Amino acid sequence: MSYAICGQVFELANLQNGQALVEQTLKRSKLRRHSDYVSRVILLATTHFADCLTELAQWSVGASNCMNVWGGCVSGLVFDGKLHGKDPALLVMVLGEHFEPGKSNLKKSELLTLCLADSDHGDARLSGSPMEQTGPAVPANVMGLLTYGANYAHNPRVDNGRPCKDTRSAAQLNACKLLVLNSEGLEFLTEPKEVTDTNGLFLLKVENKPASAQLQCPVEQTRPVGLRLQVIHSKGEMWIPVMSINPDGTLSLAAPVSKGQKVRLAKRGGKAMAVELKQWAPLINEHFSEGAPEIGIIMAGVERTQMCHEHENDVAEVIRALPRTHVIGLLGQATWLENTDELLSPPRNNRLCVSLFNSN
Repeated sequence: MSYAICGQVFELANLQNGQALVEQTLKRSKLRRHSDYVSRVILLATTHFADCLTELAQWSVGASNCMNVWGGCVSGLVFDGKLHGKDPALLVMVLGEHFEPGKSNLKKSELLTLCLADSDHGDARLSGSPMEQTGPAVPANVMGLLTYGANYAHNPRVDNGRPCKDTRSAAQLNACKLLVLNSEGLEFLTEPKEVTDTNGLFLLKVENKPASAQLQCPVEQTRPVGLRLQVIHSKGEMWIPVMSINPDGTLSLAAPVSKGQKVRLAKRGGKAMAVELKQWAPLINEHFSEGAPEIGIIMAGVERTQMCHEHENDVAEVIRALPRTHVIGLLGQATWLENTDELLSPPRNNRLCVSLFNSN
């Protein structure tokens, strides 16, 4: 079973450097261009490669003899045990025939979909807001990442070696013994409570008492993510950032809430990832009873990474917890999970998820 994953940081983001890394990855995969079957080529790059990504994808079609060249530009990449984003970086995956959907005869093989999207608008599955599915393991087979840049700048994506014009694009691959783990990174401070008084963007009272006291609000904003207000409504939930905590016990919000809705505050603790890794460990050991998972793919929103907060160490902790697994990752503005067409968790920028699987 042949595949290869290579990542590299460059001084310059240009076509020649990208071509050299694709050639290196093809060589490492031991798949011969004219006699072996390359199932797909995945190109993931930091935004430095935005101007030449399409040309690199089209060149890769000929170099690999494979039309299924997919990928795009993201805020950051994880490979070789480190997070990269400040300097030009490129990650290339060359996958053999066993990764082709429908090709595998393995009973425990499942379809894993990796999805990149511009925004969460215009898609019914993303604009809906069901209640979160809680628990460390999630029955997901779709991992999605919003890839727009600062001030909603477009980050290019490629599909079948061509520029992708759709809102979202996806790559599918066979994954043996797939396990998807979800880290919300948030801790609820109370049970849901009813809103009894609001004024525009101000949450005044909850259950007829000052909002901050009733929701057990801390005296100041938490860092790095800040306080989030979960609003539970008839169709599910939505999340609103808390803009400020006022001396009179009211909360200034980024969006209004209505009387009668149920709300509760959530904060992120500094050791959230370490706590969740303890929950993940027995699940991983049981699922991969014969050994460590072979491949791990991280998807995370930028507020969960060193990209925005130098003291944050979430990605490094995940990598340390999986010493015998080839871990790679891509980071964008928000991450979500689906099970085929069912949205399990809406896009959030503090989410970190990991898919673990074997190649055969």
